[in-house]
Amino acid sequence: MNIKKGIWLLLCMLIISMFPFSVGLAAPQSAEAKQTAWDGVIIETEGFDRPEALSDASRTTYTKAEEQNRILISSEEGVYGIYIEFDRISEEWQLNDCATGERFSCGENGFLHAYTDVVSLTGEHLQEAELVFAPGTVIADIYVVQSPEIPSFVQNWQVPYEEADLLLVSSHSDDEQLFFAGLLPLYAGEKQLRVQVAYVVQHFEAQGVQNHVRGHEQLDGLWTVGVRNYPFISEFPDLYAESKNRETAFAQAVKVFEDAGVTYEDFVAYLTEAIRKCRPQVVVSHDFDGEYGHGTHVVCASALQEAIAAAEDETYHSESANAYGTWSVKKAYSHLYPENTIRMDYDTPLAFWNGKTAFEVTQEGFACHKSQHWTWFYAWIYGKDGAPVTKASQINRYSPCDYGLYHTLVGNDVIGGDFMENIVSYEEQYRIAAEEALRLQEEERLKQEAIRLQEEAEKKAEEIAGELAELQQNMQTVSANLRQENQKRKLLLAGGIGLTIIVSAAVLIYMSKRKFINFRGAK
Repeated sequence: MNIKKGIWLLLCMLIISMFPFSVGLAAPQSAEAKQTAWDGVIIETEGFDRPEALSDASRTTYTKAEEQNRILISSEEGVYGIYIEFDRISEEWQLNDCATGERFSCGENGFLHAYTDVVSLTGEHLQEAELVFAPGTVIADIYVVQSPEIPSFVQNWQVPYEEADLLLVSSHSDDEQLFFAGLLPLYAGEKQLRVQVAYVVQHFEAQGVQNHVRGHEQLDGLWTVGVRNYPFISEFPDLYAESKNRETAFAQAVKVFEDAGVTYEDFVAYLTEAIRKCRPQVVVSHDFDGEYGHGTHVVCASALQEAIAAAEDETYHSESANAYGTWSVKKAYSHLYPENTIRMDYDTPLAFWNGKTAFEVTQEGFACHKSQHWTWFYAWIYGKDGAPVTKASQINRYSPCDYGLYHTLVGNDVIGGDFMENIVSYEEQYRIAAEEALRLQEEERLKQEAIRLQEEAEKKAEEIAGELAELQQNMQTVSANLRQENQKRKLLLAGGIGLTIIVSAAVLIYMSKRKFINFRGAK
């Protein structure tokens, strides 16, 4: 740190000490509350340089795993889960069931704060578990969950979204709570949309100095404001450049990063991959002038604009294109952009946050960034003693409420005040698609039912026609038989009549002959 920066730091700390700020902030989990996770737990360790750091509920202490290492955990209540706060991103590690000897791989996501659900992993809670880590793994704390209920201090992070409604690109850990104050509590919390956060730099090293705090503050802040899907975090170091002139700030930032082995093209490639990974419908990021002229903010805004175009080009950064495909962002907003402007309302009480406003929740989020409370940002977001900031609308300089739409595939905003105007959320798309699928399924069912009924009707008609034909045939047969019978009757009648005539004639002849004979005899 040069002399000017040192003097500036001392002045800022002196100024802050003069104002006993008293704003309503969320109380962090106490070490005592976390320490209860070890009640009734027996821990044995091998191969760690400072094993006591594992269970002291303090992130300021940490220990490194040696070549041969193990942590043996025993609990009469049972091991239901393991929550680890790493000091640095870890490699995969192994959980062993001491009773059965089964081994399970954990930590494949590389989360700094990682919860392992032992019951889901092994099928039951364990009485005794062994943890084995890759050599060099640095751990701040381990907590044992001894019941099915996960303690409130545990951050059970989910993997990043593959389909995000909104991607917030933040240069640093805390920018998302400052210049974008209110956005995350509103969209990730109240609206329950898929919000993904991407950071342009990491904070394990700042200005060449190792940092063991800001990575934890970053996740604590996100968790506090309702984000549950792990952020994208680049490997680029946190470096500084500043100028009120955009071109100067950009040039200075590019220079300091190039000196550290990071090119501007690296930023574009990283953001292109981030877009392709989470396929956001809307992207929100920094002022093109870098708010107060921060060079990294300027680089971020510029690189993101190029990345939005590059993400559509399958020939650019083909590795990520092959892995995730190309993507077209529908809308992109820049903080303080002067065209197609919208103004956000972060001062309305929200039901999800029990009547707190999105801005008030963000104030609680920034409370997690204690390492940055010495900066002018503190008074910017909280105000001064006797003149507190309680609403986002009170902030005029670099207002977190003002944005402009600089890229759109769905037309300009008309109503305003909503990044999602003209956009249908993924959940709503899936709901509509599911309803349409059910409608088509029902339509197909009715169609098939109609076909079945038609087939049955035709079959019945054929059966009836057959029966009618058979009946007609029978009737014809009966009619023919009747005709034959009638003919027979006629013949018999005619025969009878003829016979009667013959008989009568015979009788008459006989009688005539009798009379003649009698007559002659009388003579």
